[in-house]
Amino acid sequence: MVKVKTPKIIIKSRQSRLRHYKAMKFPRGFLWGTATSAHQIEGQNFHNDWWQWEKKSKARLDSGQACNSYNLCKEDIALMKKLNQNAYRFSIEWSRLEPKPGQFDYNAVKHYRELLIELKKNDIAPVVTLHHFTNPDWLAKLGGWTQKSAIFYFCRYVSFITEELGNLASIWVTINEPLVYVTQSYLNGVWPPGKTNYWLAFKAYKNLAAAHRRAYKIIHHCYRRQSWHEPQVGVANNCVSLYSYKIHSLSSWFFILISDFVWNHSFFKISGLRHHDFIGVNYYFHYRLKDFHFRTFRFFTEAYNEHRDMSQVGWEIYPQGMFDVLIDMRKYKRPIYIIENGVATNDEYKRSRYLVAFIKEIYHAILSGVKIKGYFYWSLLDNFEWEKGFAPRFGLVKVNFKKFSRSIKSSGRLYADIAKNNCLSAKELKYLGYQKK
Repeated sequence: MVKVKTPKIIIKSRQSRLRHYKAMKFPRGFLWGTATSAHQIEGQNFHNDWWQWEKKSKARLDSGQACNSYNLCKEDIALMKKLNQNAYRFSIEWSRLEPKPGQFDYNAVKHYRELLIELKKNDIAPVVTLHHFTNPDWLAKLGGWTQKSAIFYFCRYVSFITEELGNLASIWVTINEPLVYVTQSYLNGVWPPGKTNYWLAFKAYKNLAAAHRRAYKIIHHCYRRQSWHEPQVGVANNCVSLYSYKIHSLSSWFFILISDFVWNHSFFKISGLRHHDFIGVNYYFHYRLKDFHFRTFRFFTEAYNEHRDMSQVGWEIYPQGMFDVLIDMRKYKRPIYIIENGVATNDEYKRSRYLVAFIKEIYHAILSGVKIKGYFYWSLLDNFEWEKGFAPRFGLVKVNFKKFSRSIKSSGRLYADIAKNNCLSAKELKYLGYQKK
């Protein structure tokens, strides 16, 4: 056997590529932002179904004033600027705009217009979400998303708000995590209306998909009619990464395949890919399948059973899953925005390590040919986390829920450096154990 000697210049080139401490630069114009939702931060959303749901039982957690961000939104924008963010994903509270069917509140319109203007003044690009889990209470009383009429009402609201605010925004998320909303509201029953019915869940999911299709057309039509710039319209889809312990089991492989389709692809299939200008990815969950059987729907092993690294709320921390999901989404040949990704923890070192690990996987995905346009950490603020209340702490900014004062955490300062430099530097990579030699 003849040994071929590799030239020294090639060896040196390969070694230079393996310098993990070398700065990982992101594409020019990459969006670095944070994400929030109206009900979780604004406070006093009297007219939505969540507010009514909270008040029906003393056992349920009360959002109350939340972060009081409806009144302190300019202060929050100043924090974003201080954190070097060039984008912000937030949601408009439908029930504030339309507290009664067909009656729009122009004071609420004025508030959101001023918020968008303030973002523009600070060179922060808005990503506007139109539905983030909450519905006007009057819509819920009519049957909510299980009724086809919900499509009409939603599209009326979309048409109104696009006409009012369209000239101030470019990127629109019509619906946040439609399958999560359906699962929690109509299967698990832990969100309003608290149902556990497969048929209602199917109808709601189908109606949400139809609503997105029509909303997509409404927004594009409005922009063309007004001769505004071309908008980008999509959804924020909760994507999961999946792993089977029985890699040679046909039944396990089939179950993983079906699960992947349902969670990661079904909404795009039902709503039609042509109605998505971008792919919005929310990533939190990695599921491990040990045994596939029909005795229970609890197919996946809990992270704590194997003492895996997990968040305050029990979700496994698995950075590789971000890469896997992004590679999977590459097939759609659409720009990708990571609309949400974050960790609940009181350990700031853990949050900082989480940020670096996940952003590093995004960097690798970009080098693999995935067209990723931006990353939004969940969340800017510690906030109200739905049925979990105020205990989980996702924020880069700490909130005193009595005085509503804000203070930037160490992870926030780290994220600010990443955003400012548009890269992961040697300093950040040290969180993963990499040392410059």
